Amino acid sequence: MKALIKYIKNYRSRHANNVNMVLHIIGIPEAVFGLFQLLTGRWKIGLLNIFLGYLWQWIGHTYIEKNEIGELIGIKNVMMKLIKK
Repeated sequence: MKALIKYIKNYRSRHANNVNMVLHIIGIPEAVFGLFQLLTGRWKIGLLNIFLGYLWQWIGHTYIEKNEIGELIGIKNVMMKLIKK
């Protein structure tokens, strides 16, 4: 439970700006829809929607919140754990 509370506090701090939240409200469904399109054989439009969905979120984090996107943080954490072994 403590880990969930920590995650929520971290998420809120990284998504405090309303414009960033709107960009996520647009970007997340677009990226998920892109995955669905890939699975149904419409790979060109699927890749475009995944790219655009992540682009909106990247803009929100880079230019509005001035922090990194969550996936990038996760990748860095995994790489650091692998390097330290």
